[in-house]
Amino acid sequence: MSVAATSPEALPRGACPTLPAPMATGDGLLARLAPAEALTPAQAAGLAALARDCGNGILEVTARGKLQVRGLDPAGAGRLAEGVGALRIAVREGLGIETSALAGRDPAEVFDPRLLAAALAEAAAAAGLAARLAPKVSIGIDGGGGLGLAGRDLDIAVSPAGAEFRIEAAGMTLGRTPAPVPAVLALLERLAAFGPRARMRDLVAAEGEGALGAGLQPADPREAVPGEPVGRHMLASGWALGVGLPFGQIEAETLEALADTAAQRGATFIEPAGGRALLIGALDDGGADGLADWATAAGLIVDAGDPLRRVEACPGAPACGAARFATRGLARELARDLAGLAKGRSVHVSGCVKGCAHPGRAGLTIVGLDEGAGIVIEGTARDMPARIVRFDELASAVRGFLESSRG
Repeated sequence: MSVAATSPEALPRGACPTLPAPMATGDGLLARLAPAEALTPAQAAGLAALARDCGNGILEVTARGKLQVRGLDPAGAGRLAEGVGALRIAVREGLGIETSALAGRDPAEVFDPRLLAAALAEAAAAAGLAARLAPKVSIGIDGGGGLGLAGRDLDIAVSPAGAEFRIEAAGMTLGRTPAPVPAVLALLERLAAFGPRARMRDLVAAEGEGALGAGLQPADPREAVPGEPVGRHMLASGWALGVGLPFGQIEAETLEALADTAAQRGATFIEPAGGRALLIGALDDGGADGLADWATAAGLIVDAGDPLRRVEACPGAPACGAARFATRGLARELARDLAGLAKGRSVHVSGCVKGCAHPGRAGLTIVGLDEGAGIVIEGTARDMPARIVRFDELASAVRGFLESSRG
């Protein structure tokens, strides 16, 4: 099987690595895949084995719930793609359509978002929309369950509005309709006509909410449901346990052991979840407790209040060639500090100005620059730093800032 390796510079702006077209990074090629269905424990263990045999044994779950395998060479990338097929892991392609990681299993859902997502994907494919839109354009279908899509950078969102469907664009409520697929397709066609790199926020700024919502009935804004996957989630029968991965990363041996332990405790699915986590179920009370204890001992996160959940960090140097410093050692130090300082503040440690781990604003952002480390307050990695310090002074400088922000 032929696999194309692509350098970051060669990718169109905003493009992402895929399974057939992995991207070059500092530790080799990186391949990304979005499973179309939850993995079985056996598939998760098999994917872990592929990551070890074809790459450097490091897997990641992204903020949007996609899987990444790191440290591949061209031959390994080819073997990975073949191995994913042999494991019968179906991979989503085309337009980015997101649903809750518990879609179809959440008893609080008003409707099953998977059905609407499938209908929209089919219609978008027939219209050839994916090739005419920016690569990162995304649609969220929120069935109204307990694990929502709040906090996602969605171009279009669909959610329950009584017996109808609410349509949002770039976080703005446009209205409601009984026929969401034609409404979403019409918005996507307008977005495609606006330009191949445009996002919905650009279209909203240019045309306004009123023009984009023409033909829709008025709707109240939805109440955002937190999208925190870590912890226990009630299913129609039993529980799903959300296990967070520190900085979204897990070693192959740990994932294999996690999958085996989950299967021994009765789990039948392992679902990558937005927010860099894995949802595992269905488990009874004893199985959930036992798996949580095992995961904690393995260095994984089962408490949503763990300070590591408030720190985002990219792989940093040397894994990424663009990074100016090693990010994750500092991130772990800051997580320890956050346990007692500046409660509630979010921190983003970025090796460069691209801000891959957290494109949005954070309470405190540390960014690698040519001239040193920038410290950005309430901003992004691309914003003007309030201060630039030498890398060897960074830890103490940030700790001093957190001390001054105590409480």
